[in-house]
Amino acid sequence: MPLTLQKRWMKFSTRVTIPQRDILWKNFVALYSEDNRHYHDLAHIEDCLTKLDHWPSHLSNTMRDTIELAIWFHDIIYDTRRADNEESSAALATHYLRGHPLATDCHALILATRHKQTEGMRAEEIMCDIDLSILGAKPEKYQRYAKNIRSEYSWVETEEYAEARSRVLSNFLKREKLFQTAYAIGRWEKQARINIQEEREKLHTMV
Repeated sequence: MPLTLQKRWMKFSTRVTIPQRDILWKNFVALYSEDNRHYHDLAHIEDCLTKLDHWPSHLSNTMRDTIELAIWFHDIIYDTRRADNEESSAALATHYLRGHPLATDCHALILATRHKQTEGMRAEEIMCDIDLSILGAKPEKYQRYAKNIRSEYSWVETEEYAEARSRVLSNFLKREKLFQTAYAIGRWEKQARINIQEEREKLHTMV
């Protein structure tokens, strides 16, 4: 998988003229392979890129390139003890991309993965839907995801984790729609709600 991803990164970064692409690749590998990563790793990046490849609606070349660039960087900083991972990832992306024509929009897309207000901003909506697409995965894949998220928070006591994770899941279920684009709603919304509800019920047995 890393070799396949490396080829993709080199091809993409050459085409859109990303500076220091070899150094960046080494940093991607090092940071996305940190010991604390069980879900937010290179496999997540590959999955997001695959979702972008199969996105059905027409995207301009610039929008597609910006989303791809943001996918590469969006979890480059990830520490479950911090609350500013998106901001830190966006800042690091801006550092490496300074002066690049896609830098500003890439920064905005990374910040969008805080999953707050993105309504009406098409690129941000697509970015967020791709990032959350795991919620609508088949049950066995979702269960692996939930287990991996728990591993990333292994430093949190079981009862505390169950309560905090339940609140996060409950907030998702309170949304009128989990996803923002018509494609994502049609493909993942129904299964996502089933997955989230089942995980929440399991968490309640842990409290």
